[in-house]
Amino acid sequence: MTLTFFDFFAGPADGRIRHFDYTRGSSGFAADLVTLTRLVAEDRLHPEIGVCRPWTATAQILADLRARRIRGNAVLTIPARDGTHYG
Repeated sequence: MTLTFFDFFAGPADGRIRHFDYTRGSSGFAADLVTLTRLVAEDRLHPEIGVCRPWTATAQILADLRARRIRGNAVLTIPARDGTHYG
């Protein structure tokens, strides 16, 4: 059985999404990131960015994702001290 992101929200009332922090743990992710970067550079992996918005738009982005108004990935940017956004 395949469970998609959207299936999760239609599922059981006691379901949870847990925080995942890949920067902590005993195994490094550098090799994985190098591989992903190489695949993109070689035009073998095509990440699709559907929208790029400030972190403050999270609620709207989640609503748009649930309603399938965004095709691809949603990127949320974090403002730098000077007001510009990373991402």
